[in-house]
Amino acid sequence: MKISIQNEKTLTDNIVSISKALKLNAFVNFKEYIKKDLSVEEILHNILEAELSIKTENKYRYRIKNANFPVIKTLDTFEFDTERLPDLNKDTVMELASCNFVKSKRNVIALGNSGTGKSHLMTAICLEAITKGYTVKFRRASDLVNQMTEASNEKQLSQYIKNVNSCDILYVDELGYLSFDSVGASLLFQIFAARYETKSTIVTSNLDFSQWSEFLGKDKHMTSALIGRLVEHSTVLNMNGENYRITRR
Repeated sequence: MKISIQNEKTLTDNIVSISKALKLNAFVNFKEYIKKDLSVEEILHNILEAELSIKTENKYRYRIKNANFPVIKTLDTFEFDTERLPDLNKDTVMELASCNFVKSKRNVIALGNSGTGKSHLMTAICLEAITKGYTVKFRRASDLVNQMTEASNEKQLSQYIKNVNSCDILYVDELGYLSFDSVGASLLFQIFAARYETKSTIVTSNLDFSQWSEFLGKDKHMTSALIGRLVEHSTVLNMNGENYRITRR
């Protein structure tokens, strides 16, 4: 039976309306996929493929937004310079970019003086993880401690730790740039201990492990316990080298 133009328009409007309600963006424009030389199955397949592509891209954008990176950095813009960074192994970095460390619930720690690209490289690795479907939360160490302090004051610390630990990778940047008292050091220990052997943590620091007690309340026992939780299952990158911000001038 031939459908009248009016009925066809009503049917089209209904399909579009239902598709919008179900958030099926590709189906909203379903007529773009209708070709005379294609079967119904082929048309449906093409629409579903387009829908999957849209949803995958939307999830990717959401994960990037939710990660809260201050700046987006990628691997292809990182300069692997053996003269500038003699102890950084490119093969190790590329293995990290495969994100097997997330599956194994291992940590990544990048140590090195300021301006050697630690934040760039760790952000790029996190971006690779997001591409593979993992979730990331970025926090500067000082912000993390401040947020945990506020949560503790409001008796919401357990909930805060639970929320932060919902991500596959917690990326803590700039550990060592600012010092914490014993309370702040204890809060950091709690977050790292909660993720121990259950989730991956990425940390960047401008100081070697031997100097960490200087910014962790000068508590050597706490520092030793904290480092132990991080290092036991981890890849440590030595990124000491020339400050590229200076050498670029």
